[in-house]
Amino acid sequence: MPHRYISKEGSAIINIARYLITTEAKERLRTIDSLSDEFEVSVGFIQKALTTLESEGAITLRKQGRNGTFIDMLNYEALVKKAGFSHLVCAMPLPYTKHYEGLASGLKMQMGHLPLYFAHMRGADARSECLKKGTYDVAIMSKLAAKAVGPGVKIAFDLGTQTYSLEHKLICRKDEVNNIKKVGVDPSSPDQKILTEKAFPNHDVEIVEINYTDSLNLLKTGTIDAVVWLPEAVDASCASLTELSLSHIPECQQASEAVILVNSDSPYMCSLMRKLLNIHTLLEHQEAVINGEIIPSY
Repeated sequence: MPHRYISKEGSAIINIARYLITTEAKERLRTIDSLSDEFEVSVGFIQKALTTLESEGAITLRKQGRNGTFIDMLNYEALVKKAGFSHLVCAMPLPYTKHYEGLASGLKMQMGHLPLYFAHMRGADARSECLKKGTYDVAIMSKLAAKAVGPGVKIAFDLGTQTYSLEHKLICRKDEVNNIKKVGVDPSSPDQKILTEKAFPNHDVEIVEINYTDSLNLLKTGTIDAVVWLPEAVDASCASLTELSLSHIPECQQASEAVILVNSDSPYMCSLMRKLLNIHTLLEHQEAVINGEIIPSY
């Protein structure tokens, strides 16, 4: 999350460090004037910021006369510190499945010396709002939910099918499969809202607003007859429940795909995450957690 500097010199250092995080070695450095205009500090402060970063080993620059200045070396770990990131906070779903635990554990493992903390919260809508406001640095949700939360966020990574969850199912009591009248929907869950609409296109059911963590109890008591949910989070045999496939709904696959989001006004955060994360390693770690080969740590 952003750190506030009081001095103009400090402001120049943090902004230049964040800009440099978006670059690669051997690229041409933007002109001093353009950086001065963008960050609204004097040319002198921009030059001093670059000198400070170079003297502290965060970058190495090479001047080539009329051709401009080129970046020879970038020390991303040093730049992260100078950019004001003492830690990152990731908004995640409540960790009630191995898929979520595997993602959290895998992300934590790859952050190196940069502390990563998690804010576990119900509902993709809440996670996206916190991301847009700058409360958190990154957020995880399904691709389906990400497409529904509107502008202000950007997908940094699309992790692929069944990285967020297994296929959503319609969960109901075994004796009520053909008599579904009341369906529970958590208004904070775009996945649940969209898949329920697709599962009942003729709207021949009553929609009951619920907290999705209460789904099982509400099914048991008869408050609702069915709910779109993750079968991995339900012990169907103990509750006399059954599950119906929703694989005929195209959106069902997108609901199983995890995406990592950043604020669309923070290009440096997108670049930072792409430099820190190895997606193949992350997904291998998640799979090992799901299979019980690794105890998640987050």
